[in-house]
Parts: sequence; structure tokens; C-alpha cells
Amino acid sequence: MEVDAVGVGWGFAPQLDLLVPLGASLTDSADGNAVVAVDRGQRTTVPGLYAAGETCGVGGAALAVNEGRLAAASVLADARATPVPANRRLTALRSAVNRQRSFARAMALAHPVPPAWSSWLTDETVVCRCEEVTAGAIRTARADGAPDHRQIKQLTRAGMGWCQGRMCGPAVHCLTARRRAYEPAERLVATPVTLGALADLDEDPQVSAAPPVPADSSETDKECP
Repeated sequence: MEVDAVGVGWGFAPQLDLLVPLGASLTDSADGNAVVAVDRGQRTTVPGLYAAGETCGVGGAALAVNEGRLAAASVLADARATPVPANRRLTALRSAVNRQRSFARAMALAHPVPPAWSSWLTDETVVCRCEEVTAGAIRTARADGAPDHRQIKQLTRAGMGWCQGRMCGPAVHCLTARRRAYEPAERLVATPVTLGALADLDEDPQVSAAPPVPADSSETDKECP
């Protein structure tokens, strides 16, 4: 079958814009993305800072909501506020989160980004969509001595567009310094969102309702392996 173009998606990139500048420690998710490190109560390594949803690893809306519930319970517990959710309810929530994370991890491991992907790129392949920087331009800058993605950015403008390297940053890094761990910028440009915009979400018929809280039962009390 002849087509004009083929689009391929290789997962999602969590946005860590607010957490990285605040000093939260990062870890690697199963799909290779950098995510914020949290404990079983969604606490980050920064006291008083909690995280939930895609910043902890993309795993779907239900997982994000349950992580948010765990984070809320931790806020109440740490503030010694009342009432704090009962232990059985927290156990059910943690079981649901563990189960949903296990599923997300299994999906990531079943459909990984092939390690040889960079060898498939022709010099005409666009790596930075915002600035239309090609793989050939990045390879040329690397051959001229650019040691990392930050220097590549200065020479080619890769990562200087609307996304500020959120999308192309890891790819540019792999084409220049694959053996070193990718480090996101510590001063990312955060996107401001007004309270009015968030309030309007409740009026959007396309927004699905939050999943129900896991019930207290012997089945949900069991921790996933």
C-alpha cells in the first residue's frame, strides 16, 4: 500500500516542569523516561512536596486519580489533620495503584523503543519538529565537536521551539551522548494555567468522570507482586 507518510508514536513524555526546579529527585520508569521518585504515599524527596499522575510515570487516568487520592491522604496525615482515611481504605488504594503500575510497566516492557532506532534515521529525518532540525544537522554538529544536547541546541536550534526540548530533548541526547544519562533542564518554562480554566473542565462533556474509589475487600487488600 502506498501512502504519503506514516506516523509512529513511541509513548508519552512526562512533564516535570515544576518538580525539577524544586529539587525533586528523579528515577527511570520502565519505558526509559525520567519520572519523579515518590514513596508509597506519593511523597517526593522534597519535604512537603507530593506528586501524582504522569510525573510519576504515565499509566492511565485511573492510576493518576488513585495516586492523587494517596497524595491527599498523605497531606492530611503529615499535617495531622482529621479525618484521615481509614487504614483499610488506604490499603485498597495502594493495592489498586500497585496493580495499575504493574500493568503500565508490563505494557512498557512489551512495547519498548527499539535500542537501534537511531540507526534508522536518515539525514533528512526531522528530530526537532518545532525548529525542523534534521538528524543530519545534529550529526554534523556532533562531528564538529558538540559534546551534548545543550551544545547541539546552540549550534542547530534543536530544542529552542515551542516545546523547549520536552519532546526532542531525549532524542537529541541519544544522538550525541548516548552513553551518559539524560538530564532534563533544571529551569524549564512552566505553562501557567488559571483556576478558571481548571474549573471549566467540569463543564466539558468530553471529560470523563473519575473512577470510583477501590472498595474495601479481601481481594483489593492483597498487594500485587
